[in-house]
Amino acid sequence: MEKIEKKIFIHISIMLFFVGNIKGQILEVYKPIIVTYRLGTLNNEKINLGIFDYFKQDPSKMKYEYLKYDSDKGVLYKYDESNKTFQTILCLNATSFKSQQEIKLGMFDEFILKQENANSFIATSPYGDGRYPSHHKIIRSVEILQKTKKRLIVRVNYQDEFEWKYFGILVLTDYKYENIEDEE
Repeated sequence: MEKIEKKIFIHISIMLFFVGNIKGQILEVYKPIIVTYRLGTLNNEKINLGIFDYFKQDPSKMKYEYLKYDSDKGVLYKYDESNKTFQTILCLNATSFKSQQEIKLGMFDEFILKQENANSFIATSPYGDGRYPSHHKIIRSVEILQKTKKRLIVRVNYQDEFEWKYFGILVLTDYKYENIEDEE
């Protein structure tokens, strides 16, 4: 009986030793996030910075985009680094907006937006059949929660490569009107 107890004690000791030395991952920390990060400046113009990446302790290492909201035109833009121009993501004043080009946001796959109704846009794959290959991080849809002269609040629905569904909120400011009272 003592031999069995010693063996059990040794096995438990070995397990505890290895468990203490094994480094694990908390998956919650590694889920993708979409959030407005802070105010930025690009070409002497105030813009919003949005994070489209996995969480990292140092936000400067996360993938972010320069976003600009123009309430007069009813357009949300993303700065395209390669062409050095702003690309239209959403056109809020058009009754049947369909994005003209593939949109890329941070680590998410490219997509095309099609307007479902006045406040909702569906993201589809740029691939021929409209479906994405498996195990991709993709934007599913974009919903307008609030639109004023000063602010645009957008909900972005997305999924990670394991097909877990999430959403992120972008609060964007039209800095031409940053000093006015925001209407309710």
